[in-house]
Amino acid sequence: MQKLRYSGNPQTVLVLRLLLVLLLMVFTRLLIYFLHPSLFPGITPLKLIYYTFAGMRFDTVAILYTNALYIFMLVIPFRFRRKRPFSIITDIIFYTSNIILLIPNLADTAYYPFSLKRMTIDIFKYISTGDDTANMMPQFIRDYWYVLLLLLMSVFLLFFIARRIRISTRYVMQKNTHYYLSQTMVMLLFFALLVLGVRGGIQLKPIGILNASKYAPSQETAVVLNSAFTLMRSYGQEGLQKISFYTDEKELDGIFNPQKNYSSLDSLGKVIPMQKKNVFVIILESFSAEHIGALTHQQGNNKTDFTPFLDSLATKSIVYEGFANGKRSIEGIPAILASLPTWMTEDFITSQYATGKFNSLASLLKTEGYNTSFFHGGKNGTMGFDAFCKSAGFDMYYGKNEYPNQSDFDGNWGIWDEPYLQYIATTLNALPQPFMSAVFTLSSHHPYKVPGKYKNKFRKGPLEIQQTIMYTDYALKKFFEKASTMPWFQNTIFVITADHTSEAWQAFYKNRVGQYFIPVIFYEPQSEQSGHRGIVAQQTDIMPTILDMLQYPNPFIAFGGSLLRDKEPRFNLSYLNGNYQLIQDGYAWQTDHTVSEALYNFQNDSLLLKDITKSQKNIADEKDRLLKAIIQQYNNRLIENKLSIK
Repeated sequence: MQKLRYSGNPQTVLVLRLLLVLLLMVFTRLLIYFLHPSLFPGITPLKLIYYTFAGMRFDTVAILYTNALYIFMLVIPFRFRRKRPFSIITDIIFYTSNIILLIPNLADTAYYPFSLKRMTIDIFKYISTGDDTANMMPQFIRDYWYVLLLLLMSVFLLFFIARRIRISTRYVMQKNTHYYLSQTMVMLLFFALLVLGVRGGIQLKPIGILNASKYAPSQETAVVLNSAFTLMRSYGQEGLQKISFYTDEKELDGIFNPQKNYSSLDSLGKVIPMQKKNVFVIILESFSAEHIGALTHQQGNNKTDFTPFLDSLATKSIVYEGFANGKRSIEGIPAILASLPTWMTEDFITSQYATGKFNSLASLLKTEGYNTSFFHGGKNGTMGFDAFCKSAGFDMYYGKNEYPNQSDFDGNWGIWDEPYLQYIATTLNALPQPFMSAVFTLSSHHPYKVPGKYKNKFRKGPLEIQQTIMYTDYALKKFFEKASTMPWFQNTIFVITADHTSEAWQAFYKNRVGQYFIPVIFYEPQSEQSGHRGIVAQQTDIMPTILDMLQYPNPFIAFGGSLLRDKEPRFNLSYLNGNYQLIQDGYAWQTDHTVSEALYNFQNDSLLLKDITKSQKNIADEKDRLLKAIIQQYNNRLIENKLSIK
């Protein structure tokens, strides 16, 4: 037994013990697969090996956070580290910290089949609401006795091995000067490694929950992530609360139901086959309706003429009264591509709900044989778009790294829009049809520069951004000129919208309604339909409308509705600083359901100066009835991980 013991310097003991914890973390993390293999049918032995090692990145972050105090105590440059009392204190810290670290992984072996996601900080709201958990604890222990057994086994292994790795009580004969100098250098090295480790690498931002999607599809990320990590990363985020405005599910679904099914039957009662047209969604950076002449006319404002090409394309397209669901790109992308808005404090992409399974244009159309891709000329990893795209089911993500000519870099955000859109047209031509693809442009972003060769080509406006709006509009023109020569062009549905609005010049676009006004344009080269449809369209309507146009035959989840169906409730909902705004029928209903509420008729009161809540209480109540149904469906489905049809 003596041969199984190790006695050495504090730093070596620290490393060996942390490696032991890492092995236990990997073991307890993989239990979620070994105990529930039927929940992960796509995992092959080779995948499992890959996930084992990929997950160590997240394991390391959790271990270093948990053991930060222990690490500090073992690397401080003092000789008393070899004293027995010091070892007792540090042992207590080590064992206590790491037992707590392992518990979430083991608890999730029982909880995961119900939640289908790793535990996040909102779990504490569940167990602290009422006394159900306390009352059911004895039953839980009986039903999930194996969790307690696994915990005891893990604790035994931790104690059995770690207690045999101890700091030597013998002093190395070094003079104080040399000892403290060398030990201080070692301490600084450990601290540098600690900072690097808790960030998860040298990337710009510390890794988060959604980074697991870089290694595994959303339904398998639980094998890569560990529960301690998801708890830590979701801490401080304001989780959603379950809502029960409506206790009758039929009443709730009758007001607003995110479960959609647009399949149609022919005269013989058979489902009409899907029209497998290509889909290309163009998301324009900061393209407020204010900058688009074809849209500002609808508000009675002066013509701006910063988008001559888009204005001409609008005459051959179906144009809606478009509204964004958020104010940031990180909110707009999921709303457009997955009909998943951010109606909470934390954006969806970085929230604790991002690990749950959700449907998107990519995931739904991929099952119908579509090739799916997302293009963004920005630096890979920007705002987690690459991770989101993998989680959303896109086959390919094309970022700045994949672009072949880095000399087209704008020096700030990524590749200039004109060459990047030309590159996309060529790339799409090489993809198999049908395809579903999306691009997010970037040139119309601060610092609002255009390529040097176009220095005097585009007219400047009252806002700095408007010159770059003209540049991107020109890039769109060149793209459509090239795309129109491609064999896939005629069989493609083009959707043009914006991620959010920009800073505003005219008063209307500075208020709470106007600051969400964006283009929502559908263009089909083969279609003769065109014109402005005077109905509200939000970003979350884009996915269901496309699926309806394609006659997609299966049910799906969307927090918008098809713009082709009159019976769908038409509205726009946004959330800002705890306050909801529902736009419908020319009214804007704003409330936080606590102390703030206001109703405006923005068609007659474009600057939102007159609150008509008291005089139009029936309208306010009607809007609030819809708002409460939407919020209840949204909150509860995110909490319960019901964002897709099983």
